[in-house]
Amino acid sequence: MTELKKYQMYIDGQWVNSESEKTFESFNPATEEPWAIIPEAGANDVDRAVKAAHRAFTEGPWANMTATERGKLLRRLAEVL
Repeated sequence: MTELKKYQMYIDGQWVNSESEKTFESFNPATEEPWAIIPEAGANDVDRAVKAAHRAFTEGPWANMTATERGKLLRRLAEVL
């Protein structure tokens, strides 16, 4: 059996586990085999993430960019993906 990749959540610039430390296995739909262990986010985790995202949006460099500049960044992100 292949070792499962373990993920964390990225909140407020840091990789963190869920507050509860609970996780779940994610399954590959093609093979029905587990491939990763994912943190099970709770309400407090979601609140922390939303607050951090809002702060980054209103206080970070994104807030000072024009719509054109933001659009260029999003287009570049799409190209990279």
